[in-house]
Amino acid sequence: MGWWLADAFVAVSQVRILQRLGEVKAADGELWRMSLISSLLWVPITVLCLRLSERVPLQRRGGARALVAHLAALLGVLFGRAAFVMLTQDLVGWYERMPGVPDLLAQSVANNLLPFVLLTAGAHALGLARRAHVRQRRADQLQAQLAEARLQALASQLRPHFLFNALNAVASLVHADPDGAERMLARLGDLLRQSLESHGRQEVTLREELAALTPYLDIEQIRFGPRLQVAWSLAPDVMDARVPFLALQPLVENAIRHGLAPRAEPGRIEITAEREGALLRVSVRDDGMGPPPEGPVRVGGVGLSNLRARLVTLYGPRAGLELRRGTPRGAVAELRVPLDDSHEGERVAA
Repeated sequence: MGWWLADAFVAVSQVRILQRLGEVKAADGELWRMSLISSLLWVPITVLCLRLSERVPLQRRGGARALVAHLAALLGVLFGRAAFVMLTQDLVGWYERMPGVPDLLAQSVANNLLPFVLLTAGAHALGLARRAHVRQRRADQLQAQLAEARLQALASQLRPHFLFNALNAVASLVHADPDGAERMLARLGDLLRQSLESHGRQEVTLREELAALTPYLDIEQIRFGPRLQVAWSLAPDVMDARVPFLALQPLVENAIRHGLAPRAEPGRIEITAEREGALLRVSVRDDGMGPPPEGPVRVGGVGLSNLRARLVTLYGPRAGLELRRGTPRGAVAELRVPLDDSHEGERVAA
């Protein structure tokens, strides 16, 4: 609005200069009325250009549809402004003598084509700048969340209790099973190294994520012995699907720490991955203690809250994490992420 009022003021100033030079004869009232009306008519057209550039931007993908929409808008502006002049000629007095329709349309093209093109270009530039800002903010947010997830994973593995139990298990194996003790130390090293190395990627394939999870499960299986059984059910067609890095370890750790560790009898964890329509569904089910029978199921600790935030940032409402009671006992954590590649171009390269 302010821009177009300034435009009207500049137009009036220019005409008044021409009046002083004797080039133009017009009353001040008519001059202000025509300039203000002409400029303010561009306010809704500016809004139209901004909306069009946002909803159907001129780009390589879907360019034909966008071009048709912008051309239709241009024709609407040219004919609309010409019609407005015809309808308000008696009220505003645009011309001393009303020209014919062809001349009026030609004048509308001469007056309005270039401003419309400049407005469209400016709207696209603003849209590009805004989208670049959003992408950068999203990239920063993802980096912070990934760093937090990595630190949480490392912290969970460096917990004194975890290390104490792992080293105790190694000590008990040194004489009885030296090869087993060596394997456990190697897996402990693998676990710590993988927590620090993600090559800056926000997402990895499910195959890579499971490979990163294996050292942690190996150590826990050595620690718990026959008390911990792990079953896998992985559909081959989803192994290359992409999941957030370090997404599964918090789910498995949650099942072991809160489901199986508090009780003495053996427990079982089932890890399944399968296609569910356009989604990848990964579930971690345990037959341990499970949530209290009464009241709502807790949403989880810091690790799961961080995972939920990363899912929202990466996929929006298409992804989700659900915790619920198992049947007949235990707990189930289900992770859903989209399988399609439509957001591939939006992924953030760290």
